[in-house]
Amino acid sequence: MRVLITGYKGFIGNVLYNKLKELNYEVIGIDLKDGEDIINCLPKNQTIDYVFHLAALPRVEYSVLNPSYTFKHNVYATSVLLEWCKNNNIKRFIFSSSSAIYGDGNGPKTPYALHKYFSEKECLLYSELYGLDTVCLRYFNVYSENQPFGGSYSTAISAWMEMIKINKSLRLDGDGEQTRDFIHVNDVIDANIFCMLYDKPFNGKFFDVGTGNSISLNDIKNIIDKYNKVEWCYNKERIGDVKHTKANIKELLDLGWSPNISIQDGITTCFNKRSN
Repeated sequence: MRVLITGYKGFIGNVLYNKLKELNYEVIGIDLKDGEDIINCLPKNQTIDYVFHLAALPRVEYSVLNPSYTFKHNVYATSVLLEWCKNNNIKRFIFSSSSAIYGDGNGPKTPYALHKYFSEKECLLYSELYGLDTVCLRYFNVYSENQPFGGSYSTAISAWMEMIKINKSLRLDGDGEQTRDFIHVNDVIDANIFCMLYDKPFNGKFFDVGTGNSISLNDIKNIIDKYNKVEWCYNKERIGDVKHTKANIKELLDLGWSPNISIQDGITTCFNKRSN
């Protein structure tokens, strides 16, 4: 079985790529880091069964500063890929969406969130109009103990791990009372593979992918302080940040998928061996 992964050198994409290789799938990857973009570099004359679309410019703040540029890579590129899938008889298109779509409960608050919403709607259209089976996975806050640091647009977990490593102060945006549903990358990979192998059509449905629980940044701060001697610096709340997120995973649970790593255990693993 042959699988295409876009964004295969990204944080989630790389873990998925390696896991599918381990499971003996034939995997093809496309990534801007190789100088290959979806718009111009899709495979030709190859039979591919499933497509995982993870490629995106994923940072909320970056999309606020660069809305049209991120639109090109987040929306137009997805549209090009969907048309290619239709024309190449792909069995299923698995789209990496985002909990950012929810905003504070009233819909997208940033270009990035709106881009994901647009693409979800196009996935549904392709299922209804062209018969391409699509499914959209709305990731909540994905992390791991070896999540790479990505500079100023890094996630809180990866940024804090990096600052501990290099013995610098840790930045906390806002009052720390914002809550997040953090999900370990291994559970996200399991959800993707589960959806690939599911034996009934999804027909454009979307699902939350999280733990179904949440934790405040201050609670994570307490975990960090328990195992590490660090200094904290406080910054104003970031543009586009929402106050609270928590996944509703009932539908995926009903289908047979469930997360394996609790927030408390996963976050503790990230910080309990990083004492200075």
